[in-house]
Amino acid sequence: MNYATFWQRFAAMWIDVFVLLPLAFVQLWLESISKIAAILLIIPMAASYCAYTIYFHGRYGQTIGKFAMGIRVVCTTGERIGWREAWLRSSVDVIFAIFGAISLFAALAAIADTDYYAVDWIQRTKNISVLEPTWLGWTSTANQIWAWSELIVMLFNKRRRALHDFIAGTVVTAVKKTIDAATQSA
Repeated sequence: MNYATFWQRFAAMWIDVFVLLPLAFVQLWLESISKIAAILLIIPMAASYCAYTIYFHGRYGQTIGKFAMGIRVVCTTGERIGWREAWLRSSVDVIFAIFGAISLFAALAAIADTDYYAVDWIQRTKNISVLEPTWLGWTSTANQIWAWSELIVMLFNKRRRALHDFIAGTVVTAVKKTIDAATQSA
């Protein structure tokens, strides 16, 4: 198997970020209009990234970013991944999304209307973060530890598998490019 490089995976991640960026802009705009909209958007926005990665991996074995970079997720045996592997690959991210949604909901429920509406979005974000429950404060640190562990593990094994690949029994490979018959005969 020809394994994907760090740079292919890194570029694919950023392409996926740009694919989801319009959704983030819509969220920011709606949140600036209404605190109720912000509360109602917590679950859909928390689920959007997870749903994106789970759906595209489960259905196609690659996200739009991975497709653009010519890489694909497969089982360690080389077989196509299924929905189980797609869910397992994203399981830790789903857990962090759930805790983040709970924390944001608690903060938005506690913030005064003046602290929400009378400030710009940067100050609003600061006001909200102060109100997040202290018992969920560990999630940000745990999420950072997870992200760095993923990177370190991926960089220091021959098959370039991240922790989520070990959880799901997957590996990211370079897609073999096929040459069509018209090109071969030319």
